Amino acid sequence: MAVVRSSKSSRRAFRKRWKRRLVDWFAIHVFGGLILPLLIRSWRVELDLPVELRQYRDSGQRTILAFWHNRQLGLLRVADELRPVKVLISRHGDGEIIARIVSRFGIGSVRGSSTRGGKAAVRQLVKASRESHLAITPDGPVGPCYEAKQGVALVAALTGLPVAWVTWSTDRAWRFRSWDRFILPKPFARMRYRVEGMVEVRKNADAEEIEAGRLEIERRMNALTTALDKEMGLEG
Repeated sequence: MAVVRSSKSSRRAFRKRWKRRLVDWFAIHVFGGLILPLLIRSWRVELDLPVELRQYRDSGQRTILAFWHNRQLGLLRVADELRPVKVLISRHGDGEIIARIVSRFGIGSVRGSSTRGGKAAVRQLVKASRESHLAITPDGPVGPCYEAKQGVALVAALTGLPVAWVTWSTDRAWRFRSWDRFILPKPFARMRYRVEGMVEVRKNADAEEIEAGRLEIERRMNALTTALDKEMGLEG
């Protein structure tokens, strides 16, 4: 009996691995390689970078871009205006899919998060900041949604780079049943971006200053996101 149970368990594990590989392959090559580029080309995008951010770009200075986790697709459009960009992506299973997809759009990645590989990721971000803009989702990888963790303010303090907060909304979208209620605009949706800032955290700031920076980033990002969702009629 033990041999039979072991055989059944092995078959289940085998099927589970192949099912996961098939899902990953579809996400990377079909969705990321075919569907998403077509969706992006169909969206009607309104994006106007603020003067301050254009000045940073044109002078070769670098910034940190803060996106809420459920709107990280917005990075694909903003990265067209600010290059090169490296985004912080978790080491969880779905992180590899995201890293592979964004690489198709010319965006680099640093792997790590507040729950796994955080210290190593911070070191990599500091190193990457010497030659690249950085992008961070302050409420990732597991939430709570719209609550910033200290990572973005900490990286700002270590690098001396200012933080621009970026958000967008749309007039029609699919909402996923994930912890962040991930937003995917539908074909031919109208998208409106807002990029504001900058929030600066003094280089080598102490813990109190970093916490103040975190709270300021969270407050401003939420105020801007709420206002923009109201403008576009996005609910949920």
